[in-house]
Amino acid sequence: MFLESFEDETLKVLIGAAILSLVIGLWSDFKKDYNADKHSFIHINDFTSFVACFTWISSGWIEGGAILLAVMVVAVVTASNNYNKEAQFRQLNAKKEDIKVLVKRNNTFKNIQIAEVVVGDLVKLTTGDKIPADGVFIEGTDVKTSEAALTGETNDQPKSVMIDPFLLSGTTMSSGDCSMLVTAVGENSRWGKIRAGLEVEERPTPLQEKLEVVADQIGNIGKIAAVATFIAVIGMNYFDESTRPVAEGTNTPLSLFDCVLKAFILAVTIVVVAVPEGLPLAVTLSLAYSTKKMMNDNNLIRKLDACETMGNATNICTDKTGTLTMNRMTVVEGWFGDVLKVYSAEVASSKKTSHIDLVKSDLNAAVSEHIIHNCAYNSTTVLLEDEKTKEIVVQGNKTEGALLMFIKNCFNSDKSNYPRKESDTLFTFTSARKRMSALIYSGKKSQATLYCKGASEVIVDLCSKYINDKGIEVKLTETKRNELKRIINTMAQKQLRTICLAHRVVTINNKAVSAEALECELTLDAIVGIKDPLRPDVIQAIKECQRAGIFVRMVTGDNVETAKAIAAECGIFTEGGSVMEGPEFRKLTPAQLDAKLPTLQVLARSSPDDKLLLVSRLNGRLPKNEKEWKEKHPDGNWKTQRDLMLPGYEDEWKASRAKGANLYEEVVGVTGDGTNDGPALVAADVGLSMGIAGTEGKILCTRKLLSTPKESKTR
Repeated sequence: MFLESFEDETLKVLIGAAILSLVIGLWSDFKKDYNADKHSFIHINDFTSFVACFTWISSGWIEGGAILLAVMVVAVVTASNNYNKEAQFRQLNAKKEDIKVLVKRNNTFKNIQIAEVVVGDLVKLTTGDKIPADGVFIEGTDVKTSEAALTGETNDQPKSVMIDPFLLSGTTMSSGDCSMLVTAVGENSRWGKIRAGLEVEERPTPLQEKLEVVADQIGNIGKIAAVATFIAVIGMNYFDESTRPVAEGTNTPLSLFDCVLKAFILAVTIVVVAVPEGLPLAVTLSLAYSTKKMMNDNNLIRKLDACETMGNATNICTDKTGTLTMNRMTVVEGWFGDVLKVYSAEVASSKKTSHIDLVKSDLNAAVSEHIIHNCAYNSTTVLLEDEKTKEIVVQGNKTEGALLMFIKNCFNSDKSNYPRKESDTLFTFTSARKRMSALIYSGKKSQATLYCKGASEVIVDLCSKYINDKGIEVKLTETKRNELKRIINTMAQKQLRTICLAHRVVTINNKAVSAEALECELTLDAIVGIKDPLRPDVIQAIKECQRAGIFVRMVTGDNVETAKAIAAECGIFTEGGSVMEGPEFRKLTPAQLDAKLPTLQVLARSSPDDKLLLVSRLNGRLPKNEKEWKEKHPDGNWKTQRDLMLPGYEDEWKASRAKGANLYEEVVGVTGDGTNDGPALVAADVGLSMGIAGTEGKILCTRKLLSTPKESKTR
């Protein structure tokens, strides 16, 4: 890091000037104070004359030494700041290497380090485990994995031999237990392939480019002035007899050599004085100060120049899930026993624990009880408290987690207070039934309450009654049913996931009774609208960015309607803006994409490669030649397809920007929370990685900035 600090062009000029200044200064002092008659380097007869030989360096070194000292201070400050930030960053990932997995070898199970896993190992996985390598599902029950680290999306993916047997490295077991046969590790795994594309050539920051231009201009002007002065001084001192000086202490005119030396010393002095040796130090100290201020806003700067680069950003490409939103499915509105509560942004920003303006006292006791029991009993998900952050973590289905958080925050009730008994029965959710139920027995042997929840369009049709705001069960007329369906449709138009909660008191005479036989004649208790809500400060942050002239774009894997709704809600999608889907985006030529860039605000159904292509096209980090282009397009033809395939190449990109047409070289910032964002984070001029939700991969990818979203501020 210390040696890297000397790569700055201004420092190189300063070092060269300092060396010249030292040589000329020392030689000048030596010539002035010592001649052959006084002190000779050849005849040193005693200690006094030995010491006297070195007194001639008493002043000639000062100017050059001062410049070298300034250079050293700049290098030390830069290196120490980069070292401290890198040390903090590595400390964040120290535990990453200390993960152990249970594998079966030689017919015995043993714990080994994650780095020791090899192809052919049989790995035993359980709920909460990180999947250490790519593999194939062998056997297991109720297995779901969270692929948020790879895709950035929240929905858990079911895994089985018949549905989807492939388990991917970097993902997490959300539920169930299984055995996995390892098929790929290291650079051959899914995460390894993402890592392979993370090395890009470092480019100078905008300020560094400007300083290099200034240094070149100063150097050129200084050289011209020095040459002119050199010629003028020689002409005055040697060729003009009237102005020709004499040697000190004599009447002898200076020789040609002495005249040239004197002129050269003066020329070097002009160059040295022209170079602003304090500028690099001032810039370094200001960036170091900015780094400390950013840390106070919960932003860890990995690279010192990140502060300066952020200030020059002209485009931001942001992920949706976990970046704009909270990465936590949340009940934001609903119908509760004929009491309608609508989502309010003011409530969301003012209440830290809930996004809905509802408390237990707002509802009848019977309504509250049925809602609490349904959410608590009828669930396989648990809420855990993180030991370090003390935050609640959902382990299991995200929708069930939203309901458990809802009763915890609004009703101060916890699932642990409502354990199921051995006699109780749970009818699990299936995609065919679109619902799940829990049969909970009361004190009487045959008396039980069936709590049912599921897709709203299914549950409403199974209900014959509803509970009103007084806790009384009322017949569900066709008029009321249509009213409830309108409420459901209104929520759906807001891109909310609607879930209905219902119950039925039953008498059980046959323990083998089926779920379908019980799930009828239900009483509707509540309809809840669930979504991943925006972070409270997102709307204001985007307004500030847009007011500063920054073009904010949303790039997400969500469907186009959801993406448009979220983008419009947070202020990204505005009048005159355009929306595009990933499959359509990939078919564009570089010229066609350039025509759409000025208005493209939302890219939906996008892949990680789409995000990388967009960033590369904006900031010009493109293949420079045929060899690099071939690496990105192994099956492409350079001669016939180089102008037809994204992201294009450097010469074509520069030519398109030179023509104008509202196209510029953009300074691009990318925000993301998932490993899928890694390549785009690296390709960006500044990568802002949100420190949430177990996405260690993207932290490794972030070269510029690691941001903790909680309580972080927009600057």
